[in-house]
Amino acid sequence: MQAGLTRKWRPRLWSVVMLVLGLVLCLPFAGLFLFKFYANQLVQQTEESVLAQGAILAAVYSELYAAETGREPASTPNEPQIYSGVFPSLSMRRENILPPRPEAVPAEGDVDPVYSAIGPALSRVAVTAQIGTLAGYRLLDNQGQVIGGSAEIGQSLIHVSEVSRALQGQTVSVARERIRTTPEPVLYSFSRGTRVRVFVAMPVLVNDEVIGAVYISRTPNHIFRFLYGERFNLAKAALFVLISTALIGFVFWRFITRPIMTLIRRTQSTGANGQRWTQGSHFGTREIETLSNSFQTLTERLQNQQDGLKTYTAHVTHELKSPLTAIKGAAELMRDTNMTEAQRQRFLNNINRDAARMEDLLASMRAFSLADQTEVDGETRLDPVVDEVAPRFTPLDITTRNAAHVLPIHTDAFRIILTHMLENALQHEAKVVTLTVRSGSDDTSLIIEDDGTGISEGNLDKVLTPFFTTRRDGGGTGMGLNIVRAVVEAVGGNLTVEPCNAGARFRIEFSKDGPRNL
Repeated sequence: MQAGLTRKWRPRLWSVVMLVLGLVLCLPFAGLFLFKFYANQLVQQTEESVLAQGAILAAVYSELYAAETGREPASTPNEPQIYSGVFPSLSMRRENILPPRPEAVPAEGDVDPVYSAIGPALSRVAVTAQIGTLAGYRLLDNQGQVIGGSAEIGQSLIHVSEVSRALQGQTVSVARERIRTTPEPVLYSFSRGTRVRVFVAMPVLVNDEVIGAVYISRTPNHIFRFLYGERFNLAKAALFVLISTALIGFVFWRFITRPIMTLIRRTQSTGANGQRWTQGSHFGTREIETLSNSFQTLTERLQNQQDGLKTYTAHVTHELKSPLTAIKGAAELMRDTNMTEAQRQRFLNNINRDAARMEDLLASMRAFSLADQTEVDGETRLDPVVDEVAPRFTPLDITTRNAAHVLPIHTDAFRIILTHMLENALQHEAKVVTLTVRSGSDDTSLIIEDDGTGISEGNLDKVLTPFFTTRRDGGGTGMGLNIVRAVVEAVGGNLTVEPCNAGARFRIEFSKDGPRNL
């Protein structure tokens, strides 16, 4: 790592997978916090229910009062009615929740005999209704005194704001804080609806005159009672969530985590103690398979380069040893003062020849090392490159066939190939070289034929071996064809030697996939 650069923290893959699984697993529990929103709906449902009960009880109250006083009801069942419903409007916003209801106070004055007469009947109705509804009922006269209900009979509630407004002809719904006589369960803290009590005060009318009020209160239902009722279904849902989370974890492990960890282990072990890349059988996804194949191509190329470097080092040491030994011996002999001038010139010529061979070897080595670094991605045609290279090989008669076909290789890379192939033909006493392009649906190939001395059958498998040459005495380095092969392999192609009756025949097959992308 370069100086001055700091390694950024990055999470491990397994920790990311566990985080995702944890979030998936927490989603159902996060729904508990949504109870606050559902509590508002439960409060409005309770308000709607209490309003309906209040309307019925007010109608009973009105009929009893009318019957006791001898008044006629405001309407008869046969008369058309104009309906105007009362709808729930409570909200669980904190500012809308009032303090607990004030306690009842002693009544001032006596109750009107009419109310005293109908009060017991209203109480029986309220007590009977309370058994099924669990609501608290207070039936008030027009002075706010409780004349019937389930509690506080004979006391006054005129000082309660919603009661006083009801006696003025308004239907009022409020939510007040609930006073608990027992500790609140922990789970109830998630639902605000369990902390309030809904109060509805509704006026009782006889011929448009407010003769009293119905005051009903009830605690809203809470979500946990509903959950308890659905406990078996919730258990099934929880089991489904656990199984789904486990399946998601398995999918992550099977298709992402395990293939990547396997890929890491293989890349770390490749090259250690001469171990080569081993291709796996499970890749997880197509992208990981592509990544694995890319690593395989890269490691194979690096391994081949490493093997080639070892081979080239051994060959260079061997090839340079002979001219160096000759130069050293010639230099020692030239120290002899009795050497004639002719002998001295002969040794000097040997030194120059051996030095030139060393230069050729080093130049070939440099060309070979840069062969796969040449830009290969592109397209070219045969004739323009032949016209450019041909003046350097005037002894050769170069003929092209199907030259209009496009070769999938960069012009610079193809120039290197053609130059070394023509040099090889010229060194083997060729006079005519024929270049033929063959293009098919899958690939394109270039066939290079010459009429030189050719390649013996025993050397067909050796001519592409580094430093192999049959012209060592003539200055051959055995690197020309290897440079060509390196460039061809860099473009994703293949160089082969084909037997023929006379001369030499080489085939270059260009891959349809184009250059190798490592």
